[in-house]
Amino acid sequence: MLIDMHVHTVLGSPCSVIEIDDVIKMAKRVKLDAVCITDHHSRSAVEIAKERASEHNLLILGGMEIRCLEGDVITFGFPESVNEGIPLTELIPWVHSMGGVVIAAHPFRSGAPSIGNKLYEIKGIDAIEVLNGNSSEEMNILSWLASLKLSIPGVGGSDAHTALQIGRYATFFDRKIKDEDGLVSALKGKQFQALKMF
Repeated sequence: MLIDMHVHTVLGSPCSVIEIDDVIKMAKRVKLDAVCITDHHSRSAVEIAKERASEHNLLILGGMEIRCLEGDVITFGFPESVNEGIPLTELIPWVHSMGGVVIAAHPFRSGAPSIGNKLYEIKGIDAIEVLNGNSSEEMNILSWLASLKLSIPGVGGSDAHTALQIGRYATFFDRKIKDEDGLVSALKGKQFQALKMF
């Protein structure tokens, strides 16, 4: 399955201009099997997107981007709302206690709250976003190197804030995923690969 792991919508992220219908149209155009809606501290768009996408044979998976003290992370399997600035030492065990996963988002992007070299000190990160559509090639390479050095698997996501960005990067899973529980299980199983799509 090809999944864009990182998409923002106008319903949950003030920085995005993507309407739900645009998510569906673009995902189908670039032949994605699923899209993860990962709005900032919000899941308000997820159920609406799921309902609309079901008519188009597109799977919508809900996650959340959280701005932590050390930088941004993406969570799956964690439906709770948390305040910006929560330390990762608190968030990671909380997410894990609920069966979820934590992914370092654009860890080496400059000009955005990113974990950076703290990634080498933080324990419990489940995956690293090694291909991010809003990061430069150099920044993505630093993420790849961290993934290799730490033996933490890498995912790809467009980090789309406009419709044309959707699907630029994705993650290939070698198993069928039907819902968020399946996605979390696949992420924990580490059987996936980040891909550049266009």
